[in-house]
Amino acid sequence: MSNRSRRSPDLPKAAVDALWQGNVIKAIKVVRQELNIGLKESRNVVDAYIVSQPALKKKMDKVLATAQRRFISWLVGFLILATGIASLVMYVL
Repeated sequence: MSNRSRRSPDLPKAAVDALWQGNVIKAIKVVRQELNIGLKESRNVVDAYIVSQPALKKKMDKVLATAQRRFISWLVGFLILATGIASLVMYVL
């Protein structure tokens, strides 16, 4: 059994497809359902698979970086909008 965790784990095709689309949560759900294991174990299996696949790891890093940039852009836009509304309210009062 410990030998299994050292080698690259075999994932269901649906989980691999979800990972290539950048959806780790969906991949974990698929692994949980198809392998009938718990959340922590399925997360470990998915993480081990990502580490064993350099091209996939690189893609996941890109997806994470893109998500972080989008979040920061959204947050800056929200703060600018909130500042504008606050200024308008202060002007009216």
